[in-house]
Amino acid sequence: MKRLLQLRQGILLIAFILLSACTKQVSFRTYRPAAINVPSHVKTLLIVDRTEPENQKVNVIEGVLTGEGIGEDRNGIEEALNSFRQSLLNSPRFEVKRATERLTGNSYTGIFPAPLRWNQVEALCKKYAADAVVSIEIFDTNFIITNGKKNVKKTIEKDGQKKEVEVVEYYAEGVATAKVGFRIYDYKMKAIADQQMFSKSNTWSAKGSNLKDAFAALIQKSEATKYASRMAGTSYANKIAPMPITISRTFYAKPKKNAHLASGTRQAEVNQWEEAVETWKKGIDFSNTKTSGKISYNIAVAYEVLGELETAKEWANKSYVNYGNKKARDYVSMLNYRIRNEELVRMQME
Repeated sequence: MKRLLQLRQGILLIAFILLSACTKQVSFRTYRPAAINVPSHVKTLLIVDRTEPENQKVNVIEGVLTGEGIGEDRNGIEEALNSFRQSLLNSPRFEVKRATERLTGNSYTGIFPAPLRWNQVEALCKKYAADAVVSIEIFDTNFIITNGKKNVKKTIEKDGQKKEVEVVEYYAEGVATAKVGFRIYDYKMKAIADQQMFSKSNTWSAKGSNLKDAFAALIQKSEATKYASRMAGTSYANKIAPMPITISRTFYAKPKKNAHLASGTRQAEVNQWEEAVETWKKGIDFSNTKTSGKISYNIAVAYEVLGELETAKEWANKSYVNYGNKKARDYVSMLNYRIRNEELVRMQME
């Protein structure tokens, strides 16, 4: 049974190597559409911190009850705002500005406060030459630590001999959560374009020979909550703006005995995609059905790399319909999905 398993593993490894040798991969950059359609007339966003508590006494009591250090929430808010802004800079969709004012409104109940008055929004947009205000209106963080111990096996050396022993290992685990509420005020339409609440968490762990060592090795609360805050800011930026992504495609490199397929593949490897297309097209009439399907598939990939998606789909259809390349059927679906996304990105960018 063991020999049979080894044989199967060997066959799978050989198959993977052969598959890798039969295909090449190309990666290219494009944009994925935003999940939230911010109106197209909104070109410039003004980021506003609206988390100043209306009742400072309640804020102090809340900090005492949760064990928050002085300025911890302010630091977390800054991390959320900065990560939101920095993430938006990866997209050409918006120009981003930051207001110096800090407005009141933070709610510890998890419910959004009453919206800003439109005369406030108007004043901010005129002051900073912006089309919309994006404000953080809810912010709260939490950090929970648990601990324990477990028996683990450890190899030690004694008198020149190595042996395995069972020892007690202590561990500490910390979970940081940031709850952040965003609103977008559309100044032109006098409407709230979006309102989202994000709750982001991350877990850290540490171990030691005793609990004190485990706690000492664990991430500090302030750093953990700042990390979770950055996650929330980045997540919202990715929701409202088209963001760059990398797409990878495979194309055929064999059979090498087919001169046109091999030559076009070499051209593609050095980014000469237009030349590769012409070489592959010439080879279709001199190839058998199976190889013609591979060549047609390669041409489809080349046109996608060149940004001609409809032409890419035509050649992928030809690879499947005319020559029976089953891989091309799935590729047609991928191209349809990408064409829809490209149209969404185009509309969002306009």
